Amino acid sequence: MAKFTMMEVEAILNRLAGEKAEKFQHEVLFPQLSRAMRTQLPDSQAVRDALADPYYAFRAMLGYYAFAKRGNDRVEYSGFALQALDKVLRGDKANFSAFLASGNAPEQLWNAFVAVCQENQRKINEQLNRGLIEGLAGYAARLYAEDTIGNIWMDIQQAIVQSGRVEPIYQQITEIKGIGPKVGALVLRDMVALYDLESRIDAGDYHYLQPVDTWIRRIGPLLSDEIDEKTADWVIAGKLAKLCRRNRVSGVRFNQGVQYLAIVELRDLERLKGYLLSLAQSTLRAGGTGGGSSRMSASAGGRPAPRSFSWRR
Repeated sequence: MAKFTMMEVEAILNRLAGEKAEKFQHEVLFPQLSRAMRTQLPDSQAVRDALADPYYAFRAMLGYYAFAKRGNDRVEYSGFALQALDKVLRGDKANFSAFLASGNAPEQLWNAFVAVCQENQRKINEQLNRGLIEGLAGYAARLYAEDTIGNIWMDIQQAIVQSGRVEPIYQQITEIKGIGPKVGALVLRDMVALYDLESRIDAGDYHYLQPVDTWIRRIGPLLSDEIDEKTADWVIAGKLAKLCRRNRVSGVRFNQGVQYLAIVELRDLERLKGYLLSLAQSTLRAGGTGGGSSRMSASAGGRPAPRSFSWRR
């Protein structure tokens, strides 16, 4: 059974999809992408501009998303992968197109990754890493053969814009060995949020935009009596997406807001229920939820001001 009233749930959803999602983007997502792409990204427009470049887009996929669910090894191995890319490009991004056109880009990148691991006296973990690294390089190389661009990120984004669907591209991404459902949903969630595409997507695909981790599993039963500790991940994703839609809140931003609590603001699951209660109560005392906003901006009184959110029918 849900642990909060309907009004409290609405308040919680709005705060998570509003200010918490905004903080996630500016304090976590943009800085992490900046480190992976090795370029300054002060705002969302700068991120979009950088991702339009196939080299920076590949660095983002390799250095931020590919190893996102690897736990303690994530930072180390994503760093090794980026070093491997620098090796094959001889430190010059101008060589990226030639790398993709070489006919053996996957093998080149994997061999360079092995060399970097050996130089750092770390395990190669071939079973976990080879399919992932070769898969991403192969994906970009196949795209390059088709369009002489090879931008994984923009290929995904354009497919979503053109079709209004995410299921086909989700299936394509998760076919890459090492990129499972959580990472596939993570890529799509951030992409949809970054380009404000949610209202253009078929509502039947919203569950593909909800990566489910321990925090989402814990928050689900607190917000919905249709979710419990035994509910399957894909069902949780669908139920939470529906809950957000019913409350006219952005599901992708809600998920980003929960991630902000997980890695920055709380980092302790045992504090989650009490924190959400205080969040709801403070919001209601301040004058309600703001009517179902998906993004918040500062109002004259210093409180988040709502922006209306419309859904594709």
